[in-house]
Amino acid sequence: MPALQEATEEARTARIRLRRLSLEDVADVHRLRERPDVMKYTPTGPATDVSQTEDWIRDCLGRSNCYNFSIELLPARRVIGVLGAARAPEIGYILHPDYWGRGIATEALTAFLPLFWKKYEGVYGYATAKIDPDHFASRKVLEKCGFILWETKEQDFQSPTLGLRDTQVYRAPRPGTELSERAA
Repeated sequence: MPALQEATEEARTARIRLRRLSLEDVADVHRLRERPDVMKYTPTGPATDVSQTEDWIRDCLGRSNCYNFSIELLPARRVIGVLGAARAPEIGYILHPDYWGRGIATEALTAFLPLFWKKYEGVYGYATAKIDPDHFASRKVLEKCGFILWETKEQDFQSPTLGLRDTQVYRAPRPGTELSERAA
């Protein structure tokens, strides 16, 4: 098993701090991952046991293509979400419902993207995000952060909570580059 990654990188805004996800976050992250409303549009659905969350974090920390961060609310430094690339170049995020609609997801993604581009310099020319077409709030976040709808895949995803679903794939180019032609 690979060595666990060091949790040293971070980004800050006036309201939040992004810091590398660590095993110390298990309890806070589990409080998010056990909520059906938070996990509604995710591929795993809600976690039923804290050990599932711990295993998810351990798995992420052991993979080079997993680059996840805890979102801490300042000044309290309470974990209110998780954001990052669980399978780079695909990014994703979850946020506690108390903070939905406040611009925090947009703020966090905006702060994260420079870290992503630096981490994967010369590796990925774009970041991608997959969302359910009914997840309007996430669509708005992605569009505000420069992502464009790249393609829609029909009936390609079996959601544990919603059944067979379409997927919208969004992409954002590395700064200073353009996305190549969409696949037919």
